Amino acid sequence: MNKSGFAILTTLVILSCAHKAPPLFKDRVKPKLQKIQSLNNRQVQFVFSEDIDTLGLTPDWFTITSKEETLGIITLYPSLSASELVAVTEPQSKTEYDVTGWAFDTAQNKGTFSASFIGSTTPDTIAPRIVDYSKGHNQHDFKIAFSEAMDTSFLEYYIIPKKNLTPVWLNLRVCRFTPEAPSESLHYDTTYYLFIKNGVRDISGNTPLPFITSVTPDSIPPPFQLKAEVHLNDTIVKNGYALLKKPHIAGITFVKDGIFSFTVQDTGAYEVEVISGEYSGSARIRVDTTNIINLEHKKKNLDNIIN
Repeated sequence: MNKSGFAILTTLVILSCAHKAPPLFKDRVKPKLQKIQSLNNRQVQFVFSEDIDTLGLTPDWFTITSKEETLGIITLYPSLSASELVAVTEPQSKTEYDVTGWAFDTAQNKGTFSASFIGSTTPDTIAPRIVDYSKGHNQHDFKIAFSEAMDTSFLEYYIIPKKNLTPVWLNLRVCRFTPEAPSESLHYDTTYYLFIKNGVRDISGNTPLPFITSVTPDSIPPPFQLKAEVHLNDTIVKNGYALLKKPHIAGITFVKDGIFSFTVQDTGAYEVEVISGEYSGSARIRVDTTNIINLEHKKKNLDNIIN
């Protein structure tokens, strides 16, 4: 065998051995509970030494007891990171609770723990936030995720233009809106809006800020921006709602710092109505012009207009 052939053979042997070599390192360190505290009368925070496998996480792994009771755990979910878990409990008492249980890290190492904390009677007053949601093009339904466990028995919302979509809670924090029938599926060449004014709450009754998002099944988003300023006696209107009509309600968006914007399919004229507190106004506006809508002291009911 010549030198060139020998060099090639040697390289192949080295590569073959390297391919069959076992992993250099396997995580065998068990997760440890580093901190536990009651955030309020319905939430207990657990901080671990590393990320926890949250996909298989179940309240059955944790037990919270006092001398008087076993405190029910409604759900568990990651907080700021996968190493911080929040347990949503039944109302707590101002007493010492003992906690035992286990959790798996992402390498499936099982760590057991035993700890204690003082329960809280301070009510949960923190409003939930929507932390993830469907938006933009190539979307065939709506999906929203909240920062904490929600009251899944209560949800009021609008789909604009009107479609009969049913909310399906995937867990206590994530909800998907699905068509009641095939005919209620979202159509192409249309932008749909999900509007939640004050129709959702967490398990303590706190409500998030009003929320609007829009989607379209189209692979390419609508090409034009329909914009306008909103004035009241030559003063910029800070906030409110803008309703797109064509001629029925076709869209909704927020007025922020006196400006609103819709994405639309063409450059034709659109009727837009704006409501801000006890003031309202409307105008016919176009994509290719500078648009201003002036409000007057005329109170209108937003819900009645959408319905």
